Amino acid sequence: MTNNINITLNDTRYDLKKGSSISQALDILNINSDKPKLTDFVIALNQTFIPRSQYPNTQLQNNDVIELLSPMAGG
Repeated sequence: MTNNINITLNDTRYDLKKGSSISQALDILNINSDKPKLTDFVIALNQTFIPRSQYPNTQLQNNDVIELLSPMAGG
């Protein structure tokens, strides 16, 4: 039994510790570093948008697909 999960982030596979949250994944993958800033993108987890306030509480599962998307203004 493994203590890791596989996720896909913007079409790239990563191994993370089982039980990782979205926030932890962003930290581990250095996405919360200098650029881009957390406010520069939104996250879709398995094609469902996740509010920023839920990143620390949303636990990732094996084979989850995360997309970092730039917010777009328009109408």
